[in-house]
Amino acid sequence: MRIKGILLLTALSLLASQAGAAPFEYIRIGDQDGFGYKPTAGYLAANGGAADTNGNNLLEQTEFLPDLNTDGAVAWNKGDNFDNRSAAEIADTGSLNGSGFTDSGTSGYKWTDISLSKNYVNPDFPDPAGSGTPNEPTFEFDFFVATGDIVAGSTLFFNLIFGDYDVTPADIDLTFASEPARSVSLSTQAGTDDGLIQAATANMTFDEVFTATAGGWDGYLRVDFDAPNEPYTAFDFVELSLDEIPFVPTPEPASLALFGGGLLALGLARRRRRR
Repeated sequence: MRIKGILLLTALSLLASQAGAAPFEYIRIGDQDGFGYKPTAGYLAANGGAADTNGNNLLEQTEFLPDLNTDGAVAWNKGDNFDNRSAAEIADTGSLNGSGFTDSGTSGYKWTDISLSKNYVNPDFPDPAGSGTPNEPTFEFDFFVATGDIVAGSTLFFNLIFGDYDVTPADIDLTFASEPARSVSLSTQAGTDDGLIQAATANMTFDEVFTATAGGWDGYLRVDFDAPNEPYTAFDFVELSLDEIPFVPTPEPASLALFGGGLLALGLARRRRRR
């Protein structure tokens, strides 16, 4: 009976591991946690309204970074610096968010859930050059997907959630392992939308992200936020996914420029599918 019990437990364990395995869906740097602000009740936007406009306890697209000292502005010199990172994010290890991949050295967690402000006095500030210089984060996806966990030729999407971009110029530079790099200019938030949280998406070909290797595919993408004059901004998360982040139209001209059939701001969304 004891042997039968052991065999049964082994079989159940194998079934559980197989059930837990999943094909590639997405790999995310950072958490979808509203820049680390939870609970959101009581936080106000620069316009005097609630930062969490729909009251769902998550700061997301079309909503606002908090005006922490309620002076009507969200800025580097207005008392709005914050650091809501976990210890793992500070160490730039984060957590493996997603499914169907093995991480090979993905980095950039340290740039999420913190205000990238030029006057932020913080011993764990991620910019090695110090907070007195322009703060331009780099996110690097480096991972492996087994052959059976993704369909070769699939379209992928780079999704990004960021807040309070209002100083020009700014570009997102996308660098691949072997394909030509891309660069796109961003448009600022509207003047009446101080602290606005925006979303962006870019579609990518399978060959841009993946390179064939033994047993599957090596995935790689480096993302550089190039904004030499931007004194204050923040990032919630960036990801590579089989799904683009959903959008709804916005009446304000806070959009991304279209580039090469790739990146287009289709507006901002109140919610995205929870994974």
